[in-house]
Amino acid sequence: MLFSVLIRPSFQPIVFLAPRMLVPSTLKTTIRRRYHFTAPLRALLLLGGVSWAVLATGLNSPVLAQPPGVGAPSEQGPGPSAANSKADVDGGRVKDDQAMIEKTKAEMPEEIRKEAEAAYEKFQATHEELTTEMLELRKLHIRFNNDIDRSPQASKAFRAQQHKVWDVMQKQMKNAVEVFRLLPSPEAASYMVTMVQHNFDHDIYDLPTYEAAARLIDIGQNYRYLFLTAARAGVATGNFETSRKVYDALESDELEKVDLANQHFIDELEKQFNEEKERMEKIDRDALPQVLIKTTRGDVLIELYPGEAPSTVAHFIKLVKQGFYDGLDFSQVVSNMLALSGDPNGDGRGNSGQFLMDEHDNENAHCALRGSLVMAKIPMGEGRFIENSASSQFAIFFLPVAGAKEQQTIFGRVIEGMDRISLLRRRDPSKSDEKKIQLPPDAIISAEVVREGPELPEPKYVDVAAELKKAQEAGLIKLKTPAE
Repeated sequence: MLFSVLIRPSFQPIVFLAPRMLVPSTLKTTIRRRYHFTAPLRALLLLGGVSWAVLATGLNSPVLAQPPGVGAPSEQGPGPSAANSKADVDGGRVKDDQAMIEKTKAEMPEEIRKEAEAAYEKFQATHEELTTEMLELRKLHIRFNNDIDRSPQASKAFRAQQHKVWDVMQKQMKNAVEVFRLLPSPEAASYMVTMVQHNFDHDIYDLPTYEAAARLIDIGQNYRYLFLTAARAGVATGNFETSRKVYDALESDELEKVDLANQHFIDELEKQFNEEKERMEKIDRDALPQVLIKTTRGDVLIELYPGEAPSTVAHFIKLVKQGFYDGLDFSQVVSNMLALSGDPNGDGRGNSGQFLMDEHDNENAHCALRGSLVMAKIPMGEGRFIENSASSQFAIFFLPVAGAKEQQTIFGRVIEGMDRISLLRRRDPSKSDEKKIQLPPDAIISAEVVREGPELPEPKYVDVAAELKKAQEAGLIKLKTPAE
């Protein structure tokens, strides 16, 4: 199992402290028993109702997801049906066995018991906070849906409340993991189940998600998304041994395209992760430039790498200061891959009018991890790009990409708000369906430099027409003539 070292042998079997690596044979047996639960705790995890993940929808969505025990918002207008209490919002919540909680705490050493009590109190307090904030969000949504208030101020207030609820949800995820390390809490486990599934659906692969998925597997939860989440989050957070064992235990038809790629390149991904970790330890990160990007999903803070990509960073900062990115859409957001912005045309061909010299061959060039920023280049197909063709479009990766550093300049990384990027509305122009209603894309509201960093050189630009001609002469592309 992933987390199977007990504090005391006499404790309940869900009380875990230290990690141990997966045993493939055990995992295969677990997978073959998928959807079967033998312990009362496992069964309780299924009783939590609808996801707490209200943030997955917005004002322009036809239905707003509700917390456990809550139906769809009323369409009857104001009145008794719109007056909701905390009991309405909290209905259907899985409840802990307080006798079992107290018995477990009584058997703990004093130091661990104090830690467990503090974690449990924090978890319960944050639940109350989340219930209150969810109730406020629901009220705002009902008023909007029922045409009581559709003003720009109401829309802004709803979005702000969305962001607030999501922050509390993220905090509660960490709290749930802390509780579950120490206490037999179905409430914490149920919350983890809900959030891991939500995070899997939205490419949120951080450390709390990794640990939650691993611990749920440990107690016999057999959903496929738990195993895939543990593997992907392991790759994203540096827990490669776990990822290897999950991938080796699953059959190829149980893996998705991204998992097959992760499995194939896992040795290279681990090498790059460790290289990047060592590289960042040698950099004075307090001196790195920072840019705050305000998006329709919330704020995102990025740090830039002027030492390894000086021209690209100088160009990006210049565009930010010019307000170039303000109001631009995330024109492409592809699950398991990336979010792309910086196209003023919105058709995939927009640019700033200036094209950068590649810097991916610079000494100590960075690797592409989860959250890394790369300047997008003109594609030639089959995973190749026109040299020196990066301009204004940039991508943020949801997961590490082993081959990115060989062709594209990685010039920064998200250090706060990567979950906001993961929540961006998916938009893949290559798979657009004109018969379906196309909801508007998320966008950059504004971007500003919040820390200047060192003095930067002038960006190095190239003649992109010459680069295109060079690629044509090499037989890599065929340029269309005006007649075509």
